[in-house]
Amino acid sequence: MKILITGARSGIGYKTGLTLAKLGHEVILTVHTKEQEETLNRKLEKLKKLNLNISCFKLDIKDESDRKKITNLDIDCLINNAAVGYSDSILEIDLKKLKENFEVNVFSTIRLSQIYAADLFANKRKGKIIFISSIIGIIPVPFLGSYSATKASLIALATSLRKELKLITNDIEVKLIEPGIYNTGFNDYVFFNKKESKSKYFDLESITLKQKKLFRLIGSDNLNSIVYKIVKSVLDNSNKFIYRAPFFQVIITKFYMLFFR
Repeated sequence: MKILITGARSGIGYKTGLTLAKLGHEVILTVHTKEQEETLNRKLEKLKKLNLNISCFKLDIKDESDRKKITNLDIDCLINNAAVGYSDSILEIDLKKLKENFEVNVFSTIRLSQIYAADLFANKRKGKIIFISSIIGIIPVPFLGSYSATKASLIALATSLRKELKLITNDIEVKLIEPGIYNTGFNDYVFFNKKESKSKYFDLESITLKQKKLFRLIGSDNLNSIVYKIVKSVLDNSNKFIYRAPFFQVIITKFYMLFFR
């Protein structure tokens, strides 16, 4: 299988790609900037002794010319992992940040998926589109409303796309991943980076400290559980649509959906 993963510089995207490559699949990792591409290629160079079929190139999903790089690559599976996030009060968030959040996480992700699907149709090939959303898209978190909203949008769009495709073809599958809270560098940046924010209404320093303690308490330090789910979604040919991890956060989510939605 040939798999392309966006936003794969580190964390979940990178580890998923490495796992799939070790299983014998051809993996293309993509990153946001040329500098990140050079850094990641140096990292991959150190893995040469493993004889993995894994490569990397720059793909800024906001750039249409970059997005079109995926055409004619004969990709069997597109994993939409690239994302950005901002933490701030909905009352005070800079609308430029809110727009940027949606531009990357939603609009650019959907546009890339459109290009991929069009390529599949044009070449009469089978394929799979995987969206990395978040449990936070189901359970909105205060001061993470912007990020939560983009992930909720992806859940709705992926669900709609799956139903639409079933009306015309069985050759393109759609899968949805909803990771819980993992203690990664990305989460630290999104959840706790309020240094530039100033509020008229909230004590952001105190709120950030409390959130940090909570997320550190419930967050998982081990990415294996979510990487396993993503790999399973790539290889699974069943009708299963949604994959979630870690387990104890999934239970909390189901309880929330049952009693509070």
